[in-house]
Amino acid sequence: MKPIALLVITIFLICGVKGQDQMQSNSVTIGTKHKLKSHILNEVREYWVSLPPDYYSTKYAPAKYPVVYLLDGDANFHSFTGMAQALASGAYSKVPQMIIVGILNTDRTRDLTPSNSSREAFFDKSVPLYKNSGGNASFIRFLEEELIPHINSSYRTDDYRILTGHSFGGLTAVNILLNHTPLFNAYIAIDPSLWWDNTLLLKQADSLFKKREFKGVVLFTGRAFKESVPEDTTTDMARSNIAFHQLLDKYKPAGLKYKYQYYPDDDHGTVPVPASYDALKFIFGQHRIHVKQAVKDPSLVTKSFERLSNDLHHQFRPSESWLDWMGSYCLKIGRPDKASDFFRMAAELYPDSPEIVRYRSKIQHDASTNYSERATGSK
Repeated sequence: MKPIALLVITIFLICGVKGQDQMQSNSVTIGTKHKLKSHILNEVREYWVSLPPDYYSTKYAPAKYPVVYLLDGDANFHSFTGMAQALASGAYSKVPQMIIVGILNTDRTRDLTPSNSSREAFFDKSVPLYKNSGGNASFIRFLEEELIPHINSSYRTDDYRILTGHSFGGLTAVNILLNHTPLFNAYIAIDPSLWWDNTLLLKQADSLFKKREFKGVVLFTGRAFKESVPEDTTTDMARSNIAFHQLLDKYKPAGLKYKYQYYPDDDHGTVPVPASYDALKFIFGQHRIHVKQAVKDPSLVTKSFERLSNDLHHQFRPSESWLDWMGSYCLKIGRPDKASDFFRMAAELYPDSPEIVRYRSKIQHDASTNYSERATGSK
């Protein structure tokens, strides 16, 4: 090869690598990919993780976060993570920041169905449609004994867990709700395939809802448009979902906070997006704080999180970054007395924060200012 040609190729390769590095450094990352060897399922399972914006903050104290486990993770990860971050961002946040774990499939029908189905294929009745079905019990063991402990040991998680699933994933969510209730605190079942195996889970629900205690558990179910009106029962999916709703209303299971939502403008493929949005707002309904009212009366923040904690039977508290933002906002609008309340809250809830000296300084400055004003009689 001629020297000049070699030089051109070398320059091209160097520029290409440099350009690729620049593209990577300027990329927007919403999560990371991981693999876990499952001894229960005897295979390697892939999962994706999205961490909250404050997770790696060096400004604030390390916090623990609720975890959402998302079935069909590859299909729903982008929409769910973006939605969750939007709802958790800014002064008007409606949900806490959360860690989101998307679980990818290897054999979806096997893992997400509770029993083996003998239903034949419509094109050939000699061919079983769901030959590998019925592995849900092993998959649930994988969640309980392998994946959840692994996530807990790898990240700063608290004990509040949410499971969300769509279609067969929704079927799994209902199965765990009924038979492994304590595994998650909240369940989101979107267009669940409750028709499965001659409505197997409906029969179980009819028995369990009237005698099982679901203290502190939340359930949100969403159903997509199937026919012209919600009451239509011409399909297995619609019929089974309506029957499940009727069982909930009939028994009103003890301790269960639930909501059933119908989406007339969405089909089976599009319903996960609006249903997930509504579900998160329903679960954390007591989380929302009216910012302008909180500026006038910071004690509303404490009361709001007390309601949320009582509602979900789990201890929640405002994030340090939110309290800092509120304190700084109060200073900006000329309310140092209210700013002091927010900084005091941050100092009490996060005593190990790198910002603790600044919080105490702001509190002390406000106290000194108030004392000086009282001493001089000025205001």
